[in-house]
Amino acid sequence: MKRIIKGISLFIVIVLSLVFAYPLNTHALTEQTSFVNINNTQSLEVGSLSFTNISFKDFSSISTQAFGLAGIVRNSSNNEINYTSTAYYYDSNYNLIAQGYNSATAISGSNSFSQMSNLSILNGHSVNEIYYYRLSIETNDNTNTSLNNTTSLTPSKNYQYSSYDYVIDKYDINIIVNENNTFDITETITAYFNVSKHGIFRTIPLKNTITRLDGTTSTNRTQISNVSVDNEYTTSRENGNYKLKIGSASRTLTGEQKYVIKYTYNLGKDPVKDYDELYYNIIGNEWDTVIGNVTFSITMPKEFDSSKLGFSSGTTGSTDNSKVKYNVSGNKITGSYNGILGVGEALTLRCELPEGYFVGARLDINIMNYILFLIPLIFLAIAILLWYKFGRDDQVVETVEFYPPQGFNSLEVGFLYKGQADNQDVTSLLIYLANHGYIKIAETEEKSLFSKCKGFKITKLKEYDGNNINEQIFLNGLFTKGPSFTSLFSKTPETPTDNINEVTSMDLYDNFYITMGRILSNINNKENKHKLFEKSASSKTVFIILMIIATFCMITIPPVFTYGEAGMLIVALLFPGIGFTVMFSMLFGGTKTIYVNGKATHSSIGTKLFGLVWGGMFGGMPWAFTVLPALLQDSTYLIGYIIGVICVLGMVICLKYLPKRTPYGNEMLGKLKGFRNFLETAEKDKLEAMVMQDPTYFYNILPYTYVLGVSDKWIKKFESISLQAPSWYDSPNAFDMMAFGSFMNSTMTSAQSAMSSSPSSDSGGSSGGGSSGGGSGGGGGGSW
Repeated sequence: MKRIIKGISLFIVIVLSLVFAYPLNTHALTEQTSFVNINNTQSLEVGSLSFTNISFKDFSSISTQAFGLAGIVRNSSNNEINYTSTAYYYDSNYNLIAQGYNSATAISGSNSFSQMSNLSILNGHSVNEIYYYRLSIETNDNTNTSLNNTTSLTPSKNYQYSSYDYVIDKYDINIIVNENNTFDITETITAYFNVSKHGIFRTIPLKNTITRLDGTTSTNRTQISNVSVDNEYTTSRENGNYKLKIGSASRTLTGEQKYVIKYTYNLGKDPVKDYDELYYNIIGNEWDTVIGNVTFSITMPKEFDSSKLGFSSGTTGSTDNSKVKYNVSGNKITGSYNGILGVGEALTLRCELPEGYFVGARLDINIMNYILFLIPLIFLAIAILLWYKFGRDDQVVETVEFYPPQGFNSLEVGFLYKGQADNQDVTSLLIYLANHGYIKIAETEEKSLFSKCKGFKITKLKEYDGNNINEQIFLNGLFTKGPSFTSLFSKTPETPTDNINEVTSMDLYDNFYITMGRILSNINNKENKHKLFEKSASSKTVFIILMIIATFCMITIPPVFTYGEAGMLIVALLFPGIGFTVMFSMLFGGTKTIYVNGKATHSSIGTKLFGLVWGGMFGGMPWAFTVLPALLQDSTYLIGYIIGVICVLGMVICLKYLPKRTPYGNEMLGKLKGFRNFLETAEKDKLEAMVMQDPTYFYNILPYTYVLGVSDKWIKKFESISLQAPSWYDSPNAFDMMAFGSFMNSTMTSAQSAMSSSPSSDSGGSSGGGSSGGGSGGGGGGSW
């Protein structure tokens, strides 16, 4: 009896072991069609699955870039059934030329069947070569392997990922696609932290570059709204991404943590003309860890052709979909990824949709974009109105003049003509004072070890006895060593502390600049300016400058703040602001005349070129690294920036011509223009008559020609007219007008350089036609 009981017990144990090892509800069925002509439809029964209306599809000539079989599959059971389908494709001679494989799930009821493949499986053959196909279906409705399968797809339970700071054990994405091409997205992320972390961060692209298998590309801008997270979080924009930083800086976590992120993703108007498309990175390729147990659900707004739907996974550009299992039931797509996505790997779906599938797709209107365009234009209009009312000069009437206005020296004539005296105007007093008997200018020969060159020496003939403050400051400054720095702020002449009677250009270097500054400060003061220009223009000038600054800030701050780094705003404003100001001043500033080898030339050729290069380097390089990348992220900001720059240029031009001359200033300008015109166009006979009347006429007029920019023409006109050397000129050679003109031009150039030089100060330096990651959205994330 005991033996019988023992035998029965052993039998029961063996039976139970077999039951658990090989579950009784495992049913593996395989059915296969015969050769089917691609122009015919086919049906196939496999257990509880009924495949009907199977037909051949060729999408090789459209963006889907695929071919294969599609139809309907009906599951008559109440359970989900997993199945694999293998399609064999043959030519007209029944030679096998391609084979496609797919894995899918059929839920209870009606489902879409799709056995589509990329063109790459043809291995050089063409879809046109396919005449027949055979379809093999294998089903397996075993539901007891899900626990083991889930465990194998969970990174935290796999020792090979134990060295990661964190892993993502489960990632579920639910997407509701709306008819206006916006997506309501819910992401449920289950992370596992192997080391202490505050949480995770999620980056979502605000601009996408889309790459399709047919070689076409496009870009789109996106908007993100309705953001919510079931945890503490902050938002920011970095490098063209919308960033969610989830977690608390005051708390660290280990082990399993779950995060639910919800947001609306607006893709705007579909960029393709002939069709619409759903092309989305379900998982982006910018995650810095592995991701397991990926599941997804996509609900479309209306019916679509599921045979044009495809998936791809892996590294960027991959078209592999062997691990993607999905189901299409009605307008809903559900599926999973049967594997673990590695670092930088993505999961992407694409489906070509009929043109007009999305209706009313557009980005939300941002009022700031309109302000970005409108305000600079308003500022420009205001600047133009201010110029029209306060800046337009009355018509200048030129009068015929043979002499400069009576009672004005050459410095004052330069101020009256240009409205602003400069270093060259001050230097012209050398000849003016020489004509009045105060100084003598002599040619010298300066020798060095290997060369010699001509120089000059200035000798004081008498003390100043006139009543012009600037002339007295000039003469005293010429023959005084080491003027004090405080004298720069004094309007009265400084009492000489160390008198000398002779100076050369070397004596004036780093010495006369303070005197130069005092004279310019005197002549360019407000009182004198108001004699030439209307006082009302001063406040308008400040207003236009403020509008220029506001425009520059308005077109720079929003794009840098949105797409760049907020910490770089100071760099983006300060360096380009200074550099571009220098560039604009070089472009729109007045010109000066200097003399090289006896020839008059404009300083703008050298000085402006240097200013443009320096301004471009100082402002342009930081701008290229901080502002330009942000502008390229968004065409709206780029257009707004271009409009803003044009408006700034317009305001700068208005600013330059804003000061309106007073009746007195206009009268003096007319006289000086007439005088300058005479100096340029006077005939020889007229000049000879003027010299007969006044033998010193040429020399008396000479200092004025320098401030009016016509000295070279004036000297050349007298090369054929006999003149005596002036009493204030000393040369070891016989007097010759050409030699004299060359000497005076070189003297004025070197004198101006020496007089304006200041000591330098050193400073220390310091598939469905898509590919993995090729669609919109996705992005990535990490831990912190």
